[in-house]
Formats: sequence, structure tokens, C-alpha cells
Amino acid sequence: MATWLEDITNALTKAGGIAHYEQLYAEISRIREGALPESWKQIVQRTIQNHSSDSNGYRSGDLFYSVEGIGSGVWGLRSTLNLTPTASDLQELSAPERVHTETYRVLRDTQLARKLKALHKNVCQICGTTLRLADGTTYSEAHHIRPLGAPHDGPDVAGNIIVLCPNHHVLFDYGALTLDADKLSIVHGHYIEEQYVEYHNEIIASSKRAEF
Repeated sequence: MATWLEDITNALTKAGGIAHYEQLYAEISRIREGALPESWKQIVQRTIQNHSSDSNGYRSGDLFYSVEGIGSGVWGLRSTLNLTPTASDLQELSAPERVHTETYRVLRDTQLARKLKALHKNVCQICGTTLRLADGTTYSEAHHIRPLGAPHDGPDVAGNIIVLCPNHHVLFDYGALTLDADKLSIVHGHYIEEQYVEYHNEIIASSKRAEF
């Protein structure tokens, strides 16, 4: 019989590398051989936390990561958490050159943002689009609803982040759309906080703009 660690890893792999406890429990109950003990869900939780440096109970083998702390209930396989691909035009020049540049937008790819993009499988929460790159990987962008930089000084928390395709990311960066959280595609374990929606709509977006 497979160990609990093996079954958890297998279940997370089947879920695409990341899942809420409820989804994880459902998958483990399907693949686990033999009768499940009464405390099997607690065993799953303890096994994950024992093998995650995000947990105070970490012992060894840093296999799992938490999206935003143990209380969120969302865990992923650390081996599947990839860095966002670097665009070809961002590579360093072969020789130093003096050029005039202007920065229009800044993509803030925080660790939490990468985890949330993985949770949403890189699917835009507005239009359902996901971009597939040449190597077969998918791509999305994380948008901080109340921006991190001055003068907005928004926090890097899950409730302040939405996962978007590049088109919708640009529109929200420039305040071209207001936001209605009730119309967003939601994944279990990630919920948008109303205070940040209100900030975007009242401070960043104009009342004369189109509403999503």
C-alpha cells in the first residue's frame, strides 16, 4: 500500500499541482487503498505540514507550499511552482549601450502572485483566457487591485490580487474598467476582499469608464 505522503503527492499531481483541502480529500478518498481511518483527514493535514517549510510543524523534505498560510487550506507541490517566463526582449544586451527608455507598466511577480496564478491554472478570472507559450506552458499575470507602489501602498495579500490575461491586466492598470467581484471566476481558497474592489473603483477607475 502507498504511504500517505505518496497518496497526497499523487492527488495533488492529479489536481494540477495545487488544490484546496476539500478537493484533495476527495481525490485521496478515490485513490487510497483500503479502509480510511476515522482521523484520516487529520493525518493528511499533519503529513503536509510536516513536509512544508511554510508550516510551524515542518520536519523534513520541503515538498509542499501554502498559498497564504495554513488557514487558507490551499496547498501545492513545490516542484510545480515555476517562475514566470522572461520575455525575449528583456534579455541583457550583449554589449553596453546608452539608450533612452521609459517604463510604462511594472509587473510585480511576487511569490504569492505566482502561487495564485498556479491555483487558477493561469486562467483569467474575467474572460477565462489562458495563453499557451511555445514550450507548452501557460501564462497569466497577477494584478494587485490596490497597487503595491506609492501612492497607493496596497498590501501583497491574496484578497488584493486577481489573476488576469495580459489584455485585461492592461485595462485594469490604466483604470479603463471598474471591477465587480461577483462576476469574477472564483477558485476555492481564493477570495477577493471588497475593500480593494472599492478602492479600485473609487480611486483608480473613473465613473465614466466601462464596467466589467
